[in-house]
Amino acid sequence: MLTLSDDALALIAERQQSIYIDAPQTIEACCLEITACPTVRFGKPRALDKYTLRQIQGAEVYVPHRFPSAHTLSIRAKRFLGRRFLFIHGWKLA
Repeated sequence: MLTLSDDALALIAERQQSIYIDAPQTIEACCLEITACPTVRFGKPRALDKYTLRQIQGAEVYVPHRFPSAHTLSIRAKRFLGRRFLFIHGWKLA
């Protein structure tokens, strides 16, 4: 399940754009497999055929087809060096 926090909704409304989640990248080695947390970006993805458009709490969110849905994740806003950006909260590496 994917939700948006209040501060993320405010930032999305301020920017007046849809958002998309990059496809998760998996790193495999001989004895481990790690899937790094994907980034959240404003706008539309380049390869629209690999995404599903979802309306989440009134915001347009493009989600990759192979995005895990078994975990409870939220998109939140954060400020770093004066800039605000969105990130996924609750992502597990393994």
